[in-house]
Amino acid sequence: MKRRTFIISTAAGIGAISAAYYFFGDVDYDPALAEPQALSYIWDDKTIKDAGRRYRKDFPSEASERTLVKLLKTVPTEETITADFKNGNMVVVDGWILSVTEARQCALASQQE
Repeated sequence: MKRRTFIISTAAGIGAISAAYYFFGDVDYDPALAEPQALSYIWDDKTIKDAGRRYRKDFPSEASERTLVKLLKTVPTEETITADFKNGNMVVVDGWILSVTEARQCALASQQE
C-alpha cells in the first residue's frame, strides 16, 4: 500500500469513527433541562412526555436528543419562558399553547424512556 493511500484511509477511518461517536454517542446534560417546571405543576410525567413526543413529530429537525440539548443550552428559568411568550416564540402542541422552551423541554423528557 502506498503511503498516500494509507494516510487517506486512516484519516477517513478516524473521521468516520468521530462522526459516529458524535451522532450516536451519549449526550451529557443537566437532567433539569428535561424538567419543565411550570408544566410539572399541572401535568403528570406521562402528559409531559406525550407532549414531547408530539413536538418531536411536528418538528423533526429538533427530534434528536443532541439537538434539543444544544437548543436549550442552559436550564431555562421562568424569565426564559416569559420572554418566549412576550416574543411570540410559541407553539401549539395537542391544543396547548406552549413556549418553544417548554415544548423543547417536554421533547427532551420524552427521550428519557
